[in-house]
Amino acid sequence: MSEPVPHAAAVALLARIDRALPFTSVVTTGSEATVWCADVLSRARAGGDPLRPWRDALAAQQERMHGVPVPPHVPAAFVLQWWCEVVATPLAYAVRLGQGVVVPDAGGLGFELAPGLHPHRIIVDPDRLTLLSRVVQDEDARAAPAEAGAALELARTAYQGLVEDVVRGFAPEVVMGSRQRWGVVEDVWQTAVRLADGAAGVAVGAAPQRVSCCFIYVLPGMRECASCPRGGRARGRN
Repeated sequence: MSEPVPHAAAVALLARIDRALPFTSVVTTGSEATVWCADVLSRARAGGDPLRPWRDALAAQQERMHGVPVPPHVPAAFVLQWWCEVVATPLAYAVRLGQGVVVPDAGGLGFELAPGLHPHRIIVDPDRLTLLSRVVQDEDARAAPAEAGAALELARTAYQGLVEDVVRGFAPEVVMGSRQRWGVVEDVWQTAVRLADGAAGVAVGAAPQRVSCCFIYVLPGMRECASCPRGGRARGRN
């Protein structure tokens, strides 16, 4: 099935997602500061490098903060992760807090950056949401494991379809192996699902070890995060 989400239902779902997010807001209208994902994808598909200005601005900011030259793979890793988070967040939370797989059109999905250059507002047009699959819930408002697993897989496929064209040609000035590049895609999705589970009241346990690395440890005074792959071999995921 594939059908538009009624406006009132879409607004209500986005409000639930917004209330559940600890550091990011989900809003339904953009502004002059909004970067629309459709524009980013269009430029990437045309062979451009649409996120280069974002990487350059972050590199300059990091150098001002730390007083040292910053290797280009550091801001590249952060920007790639943030790009994927913009897409993964509403998709994962919609499955866990809604009643189905709800996918935003790229023309109705955007983001705005905080002064720290991370996305702090995700814009989702409620009139450009598509319901791909409903999740049948029991009397406790919980989906059966098989239903939930199938819904997440469908949402994950939609997420990958929205991010992959940018990921494939991302940061040509940086030597970035496929394990790092596609590891970011997978790590961000797993993190988004884990956070959405927590928001839905599901016990999540310790964070799994990541496949990709943000390289923050190369900056003065910084160290690896607890799930950094440098701490050991990345574990498999469910």
